[in-house]
Amino acid sequence: MALHGEEQRRLTEIERQLAEENPRLAQRLAELRPMRVPSVVLAALGALCSMVAGLFILVAGAQAQSGFLLVLGTVLTSGVPTAVLWRMWLHRLR
Repeated sequence: MALHGEEQRRLTEIERQLAEENPRLAQRLAELRPMRVPSVVLAALGALCSMVAGLFILVAGAQAQSGFLLVLGTVLTSGVPTAVLWRMWLHRLR
């Protein structure tokens, strides 16, 4: 998000004052980067959540004798995690 001229000038002034008062802190803040969750972790969590949700839907479908829920549970339990892992594998090959 772009800052307006006055806001940018004030921010620059604050940064300059910080660097003068505490150069070590200013250096640490300049090196600070937002923490990112690796895509592998997100993909693994997504696959795990899909499997758990699929198992619950499979059980509900078996109890209700609903073919639609059985198919949906099967797709969520096996299809989605397979697709996620396949995509990750193809991405690593590049």
